[in-house]
Amino acid sequence: MKKNIRLVYFSKAQRDMTLDDIQSILNTARTNNADVEVCGMLCYESRWFLQVLEGDRATISELFIDIADDPRHDEVVIVSMEYVDEPKFKDWQMGYVASADYFEQAMKECGLTEFNPDMMAPKVCIDLLVRLSRAQDEAKAA
Repeated sequence: MKKNIRLVYFSKAQRDMTLDDIQSILNTARTNNADVEVCGMLCYESRWFLQVLEGDRATISELFIDIADDPRHDEVVIVSMEYVDEPKFKDWQMGYVASADYFEQAMKECGLTEFNPDMMAPKVCIDLLVRLSRAQDEAKAA
């Protein structure tokens, strides 16, 4: 029986990422994640990446090793890992959020004044990513 997990991590980009850089990361992630039934959300702001990955434990473990090896970032820190019955991000092979009105609103709703994953509790990291995915869903539906 497959065991599904939710892994949340953050890292610091080696340099400021351009929209093209982010798009390249997303295109690769979306293609690869669809093939291995992984879903998640990526947030990038102020050179910080915050990402959640959900899927089979073995698959996520292998994927995270590849991600941690990526030279575009360092200071890779696992925030949390938990077993899950149902994914929270099942509609996202890899959702993405950058600064936008709903980003600032979600930050406020989580009690945050700045985006610094290193200073955020694990529950706040997940809450922020969930709020951002919902905001994107609502924006797409409008």
